[in-house]
Amino acid sequence: MLNIFRQYKSLIIFQSVQIILLACIYIDFKLYPFVFEQSTLNAFLHNCSLLVLLPLIFVYTPLKYIQYKKRSTKTIYLSAIFCSFITGFASATYTHTISVPGTFLLQIKTEKTMDDDKNNSVHIGFQSPTPDSGYEKKTGIGIFLAEAFVHSLFYCLWSLSFLQFVAYSHKKRLFKELKKQQLDILTYQLNPHFLFNALNSIRGMLFEDKTEAKKLLQQFRALFHHHFENKQHQLELQQEIELCKHYLKLEKVRFEERLELQWLVDQKALNAKIPTMSLFTFIENAIKHGIAPIINGGCITIRARIYRGKLTLEVINPIKPGFTADGTKTGLTNLQKRLDLIFDKNYKLKFGLTTDNNYHVSLVLPYNFDKNKHA
Repeated sequence: MLNIFRQYKSLIIFQSVQIILLACIYIDFKLYPFVFEQSTLNAFLHNCSLLVLLPLIFVYTPLKYIQYKKRSTKTIYLSAIFCSFITGFASATYTHTISVPGTFLLQIKTEKTMDDDKNNSVHIGFQSPTPDSGYEKKTGIGIFLAEAFVHSLFYCLWSLSFLQFVAYSHKKRLFKELKKQQLDILTYQLNPHFLFNALNSIRGMLFEDKTEAKKLLQQFRALFHHHFENKQHQLELQQEIELCKHYLKLEKVRFEERLELQWLVDQKALNAKIPTMSLFTFIENAIKHGIAPIINGGCITIRARIYRGKLTLEVINPIKPGFTADGTKTGLTNLQKRLDLIFDKNYKLKFGLTTDNNYHVSLVLPYNFDKNKHA
């Protein structure tokens, strides 16, 4: 059922809107007392057949077949116009045979008038008929052809509007898929320097302590399993912290007592959703450009709190005076692109030196969390 809805989503939405509008126009629903007249039901069904059933048979089905044959857009639009004229003749035939003649949305009206010279003249115009009204007198072939033409113009408008709606839906779906592909590419980029350093640390530990080396390999495996098996573009902060701890245990082997950590994370902030690998990127940069160049190392402070419906995530690390990072800032650039795709500028990312010679990275995001999970 879900697959059918996805396949015919545009048609279902378009037709549903028409049916709802017709229901609002022709059917007067009252909760108490409940009134439902047979004449209004007949008018509603009559107009549904004109606006829903006929376009479905004579317009949508042929266009779907042409689309299946992978014809060009120009062919589809020309076919839509041709099918609309066929539908117009079918509609005029329906209103002049099965239904009451002239009960379309617009009814052609002719009347004779007498001018000042007492000569007869004929005026042709349009009027909106009542649900069950038709022509008072029999009509000829001229009125039938005129009605068929007017009906055809209406169905041309219907088919072109429908095609535009389908094109908009398709464009929106393509943009969504492209956005997901971009996020996938950006999310699964890991710094090759980290891979090299982590493997180097494990290799060195093999000669010192095989048991510890085995634990490091488990951390390394857990980190990659978490990173590559996870298909989500946003994770809870608590899950992101677990990912970072796998990484930090590997780096702790390399830096030993030179690397210290201070976690200042509010309990409420743990369920907040953040882009995958965002905190990881901040900590990785803090170690690479902050701790590594300093002989005695230093302490990295990680703070997270909720304030006024926003999540504020901060990473602060010492930096060597006069040190200039030689990196390409790929991690931060990557993260900024992902933030743009996910939040569409509804975020704040700041980074730079503070007065006390520390490097401060701050990320402010809307506070989003899984309501079902934390109900």
